[in-house]
Amino acid sequence: MPNRSNRRPIAWLTRTLLLVAVLALLGPVAVVAGLSSIGTVAAQAQDQAAQPPTQAVNVELILDSSGSMEQDVGGGETRMQAAKRVLRDVIAAIPEREGINVGFRIYGHEGNNTEAGRAESCQSSELVVPIAGVDKAALNAQVDAARPVGWTPLTISLERGAEDFEPPAEGTVNAMVMVTDGLETCGGDPCAAARSIYEGDVRATIHVVGFGLTAEEQGTIACIAENGGGLNLSAGNAAELSTALFTILEELQVVISTGFLEIEEFGGIFPRALIQGGTQATDANPEGEAIEIRLTDNNRVELNVGVYDVSWDNPSGEETRIRANIEAGRTTWIRGSLLKFPQGAGEIYLVTDQGGVVIWQDQFEQGDYVWVLPGIYRMELLERVGDPVLIGAEMQTLPGTATQLEVFTAGS
Repeated sequence: MPNRSNRRPIAWLTRTLLLVAVLALLGPVAVVAGLSSIGTVAAQAQDQAAQPPTQAVNVELILDSSGSMEQDVGGGETRMQAAKRVLRDVIAAIPEREGINVGFRIYGHEGNNTEAGRAESCQSSELVVPIAGVDKAALNAQVDAARPVGWTPLTISLERGAEDFEPPAEGTVNAMVMVTDGLETCGGDPCAAARSIYEGDVRATIHVVGFGLTAEEQGTIACIAENGGGLNLSAGNAAELSTALFTILEELQVVISTGFLEIEEFGGIFPRALIQGGTQATDANPEGEAIEIRLTDNNRVELNVGVYDVSWDNPSGEETRIRANIEAGRTTWIRGSLLKFPQGAGEIYLVTDQGGVVIWQDQFEQGDYVWVLPGIYRMELLERVGDPVLIGAEMQTLPGTATQLEVFTAGS
């Protein structure tokens, strides 16, 4: 703040003072929030303006239950155990709303992975949850029941999977999401099957996730996704499998894994906050990847779902810090207020929040203001020399408002 010591002081001690706090509503408020204690989470989520997609999406998750899914993926966890853990997270994230239908098919789950059991296993591909709504209980039960058993009949699984769909009406998407840890071992041609399905009556898009495949194997199955119009993704561990599946479901507009943080602004006035958090941890990076974003010209930012520290420096130099939870497809608001100072000529005011954080300690001129969180603040007028408090008042600020302390002298 500029030095205002050359301004004429007011003889405060010789006058009778009347303090009046006047709340002036600046304009309509989009979301009504209750008062928030300073230093706690002052964030609120509201529905994102964008509506869910109008198209219907029919998705069939297809899981490999061949014997090779028993292999260790790292950390004492098998591929099947990792896949189950990830699928539970995926199922939990799928919204139960009209227009989204999710089924579940497994393959290679009968016979065994010996030559004696090959014929039976190569005919094993079963729709265990129909593509009708989102039955999370049934989906989770069948995921839990899956066991690594036999061979890898990719072609027959695609062909039978196509029979699970009706020809799509206008605005409807049919899609298969196949997870496999191996190549076709039952003599079929999955690449040809994928093209036939994609160009056929059901017009199903086919996405493939290779789990634990070598680069050469991943290249071999790439034709399934290419011919099926879908994504060809690879995963070496549970975290990568999760990323791959969520990427596909986001592509299909079934799930959303990002939200928005918005700090309330008044005519361009808002704290240029520092936002700190972390992305999902991986086996290679257990701590996750750190995210650090500084708001500058924009008071709104898109973030991955999670909890973030939000902090900013007040005019005093002391920091205010809160935590904000970002939810999928929603906007988390940090509500704000403007605290305006009385008419003045260089007097020094001290403003503190209920947690003792100093928001302002400086001279002020008429019209000066500071952005604060909604709450209760202590405002004290200090003597120009020394520390004695001449007057003091508690101010309550409300979301979306400006609060001004008016100081009147007797006879004015």
